[in-house]
Amino acid sequence: MERSLIAFSGTGVKEDDYTNCFQKISSQNSSPKIIIFFSDYQDLWYYAKQLKEDFPEATSIGCSTCMNFSTEGYSEKGLSAMAIYNNVECSSGLLYEVSRHPKNYCRHINEALKSLNSTDNTICLEFTTSGSRCEELVLDTFEEILLGTDIKVAGSTAGSNKNIRTSAVALNGDIYIESCAFIFIHNLSGKIHLYRENLFRPTSHVLLTTDVDCENLRVYEYDNKPAAKVLCELLHVDRENLLETLKLNPIGRIEGNNILISEAAQIMDDDSIVYYSRLYNQTRVVLLEQDNYDSVWDETQNAIKKMTDKPSFSIAVHCYSRKVMLEEQSRFDDFSKRLITTLGKYIGVCGFGEQIMFNNLNQSLVLIIFE
Repeated sequence: MERSLIAFSGTGVKEDDYTNCFQKISSQNSSPKIIIFFSDYQDLWYYAKQLKEDFPEATSIGCSTCMNFSTEGYSEKGLSAMAIYNNVECSSGLLYEVSRHPKNYCRHINEALKSLNSTDNTICLEFTTSGSRCEELVLDTFEEILLGTDIKVAGSTAGSNKNIRTSAVALNGDIYIESCAFIFIHNLSGKIHLYRENLFRPTSHVLLTTDVDCENLRVYEYDNKPAAKVLCELLHVDRENLLETLKLNPIGRIEGNNILISEAAQIMDDDSIVYYSRLYNQTRVVLLEQDNYDSVWDETQNAIKKMTDKPSFSIAVHCYSRKVMLEEQSRFDDFSKRLITTLGKYIGVCGFGEQIMFNNLNQSLVLIIFE
């Protein structure tokens, strides 16, 4: 029996897509322990319900996505699922009121932890609904409980189809909004590795954030000057074209040797800029530019090989904006093929934010690799 397998169907007819995936998941004549699944927002409820009815012994967790992509293919409609059959232990839970008071549900995290026999080689995989600027609040909640442990944290802000900003998460047959679904996965066969990939490199333009509204993800000033004016001057563009230009020249938060990307969401009338992930006051950031994709993908491949010779299975967390950028530049096929070569058996979610440890990112790729 295989340890895990990937099921994918993208016809856009939910009954057919589920039947195709069900046949593959049930082909092992054994119930999976975990099913991780992604689908378009409109049909998530159907897949969640069917998976729980047909595999009641499995913990089933997932979210809506802008695109399904996996070892088996990719599409904007349909269902993709990863079934894990053995050598894992898991426990799961939910955080509610994520845009206001997720810390009220810390006991749900503690209860899930208590049901594990061990937290060695364990990850907290989380999926959070989008649109309410809640990711940092959710990550702060996990940090309060998990900081100081060896448990890794990674996940995605749920995505949705084009022109639909509503998203949902799923756990054990039900779907939820304004919530975070999480699962602790203890790998009994080896380590779990995290890797973050950027398709952008730093320029020489390093700035200091000097006036920030953290709660509303809004930067008023860089280097004591209006934020939009500073970036217009550096990029040699007028204000009307700044937002579009920032898609290829985003801001990176400098944290040690890491660069964590924040994507601009709005240019405001007062020349402040609203971002999709939080920037902090009096911190250094750097203006970024596109890197050479093939060189980046070579670096990712080499890094994963150093981590583990042969991944057992992997989860890829991809940003919607990065997906659009690769499609516009006719490089998404190349990206997909590279992932297959690098990861082997994998499933991917495409959402509106990426989380790695206690950081919320944009325009990035986060890889979760199980030995």
